Amino acid sequence: MNGNNISIQVLVEGNFAEYDVMPSDFGTVKGTINSNVETSVEFTNNAVEAVSSLDYVVSVDGVAGSEQHVAISPSVGYNKIGTFKVSIPCGSTEGLKNVKVEVTKVNGHKNGGATIVAEGKLSVAANMYKRNLCIEEFTTEQCGNCPRVAGFLHTYLEEADPTRVFAVCHHAGYYTDWLTKACDNKLLYLFNDGGRTFAPAMMFNREPDFKSTYATGQKDNVVIPGNATEISKYASKYLNKTMADAKLDVSVTYNESESKAVIVVTGESNDAYDKESALLTLYLTEDNVEAKDQSGVSFGTKFYHQHVIRDFNSAWGDKVTWEGNKFSATYEFDVDAAWKKDDLKVVAFLNKHSTKSRIDNRIENVAGKNLVQNSTFIEGVSSTDNAVEVARYNAAGQRISGKQKGLNIVKLSNGKTLKVMVK
Repeated sequence: MNGNNISIQVLVEGNFAEYDVMPSDFGTVKGTINSNVETSVEFTNNAVEAVSSLDYVVSVDGVAGSEQHVAISPSVGYNKIGTFKVSIPCGSTEGLKNVKVEVTKVNGHKNGGATIVAEGKLSVAANMYKRNLCIEEFTTEQCGNCPRVAGFLHTYLEEADPTRVFAVCHHAGYYTDWLTKACDNKLLYLFNDGGRTFAPAMMFNREPDFKSTYATGQKDNVVIPGNATEISKYASKYLNKTMADAKLDVSVTYNESESKAVIVVTGESNDAYDKESALLTLYLTEDNVEAKDQSGVSFGTKFYHQHVIRDFNSAWGDKVTWEGNKFSATYEFDVDAAWKKDDLKVVAFLNKHSTKSRIDNRIENVAGKNLVQNSTFIEGVSSTDNAVEVARYNAAGQRISGKQKGLNIVKLSNGKTLKVMVK
């Protein structure tokens, strides 16, 4: 005031490390006996200069290996986040092991940070199983962006292996709608973006491999794919570069007279699988459900929901009862007369649920089966009982003229529906 200035100077005293890299914990990695498994460790650079190299030591169950050197390219600047690859020896015994990665040097100098050790788990097994993929989509009819992103998923699914890739749609995230189930709202817990939820969004085996949109520096279970190619990239990672400690199979018997579906899920695991934490989740889903009032589509245009949850066993799954390394569980679902039987599918998966960490809810493996077994994926259409084709639709439920590459839904004159994979 009156032309005078006030100057405030803050002095921070203390000894600050010139070279300071803080690694982050990395969860659980999987490998087989007598092999090495590679994983990425994230770190924050608190040093005075960009990080171009690191040295580290890996310890498995308290046994330390030799110091390793890794180049960081491009270099990671001050207060930035980077990653480096770590090779972890699995050893000759099965089991769940404790792993520590100590960053010892930064650019050839001693790491002087307060936190220089990252921790994780190593699951080692004699045998592992092919890992399938469950894609879970968050959407609602109030979401104007959802039809576009749903289209990305349907485009990918036309090319995906229907015996290994299964989709489920949760009508939650951006308000709710007439298709919302209680499990949908509970699964909003898996959003780690500072407590915020949104649609469209997708999860891939509930893996926390994505950067949080709102909670800077945190990992998230959900992502908004920008196109079908991006979905294919994520899917390829889990299908081709990860293995599972357990597998399961699904059989479905539909009793038409009682309108009941009897589902038997069987499974097995290796000795490394955490059977105590295993939960079994089942969904009964329906394709081609006509929307009532979908935002984001042109006036007068019909929109059809895919992978709609019609029934489920429990929001987070039921405890699995094991007999050694195997289990069997039987469920019954009532089938509403209004549901299209040929568009119903059972999806089952083994998952875990942590109430302490949103990013610790991994799906170990998944399987599925159509309710009506004559609705199978086949190369061509062969007539039965002199039936002829009367209509054909794409995976999004839109009527098409003639064959189109990918999944075609064919309506026959005898009332049956076939799902045809056109190559």
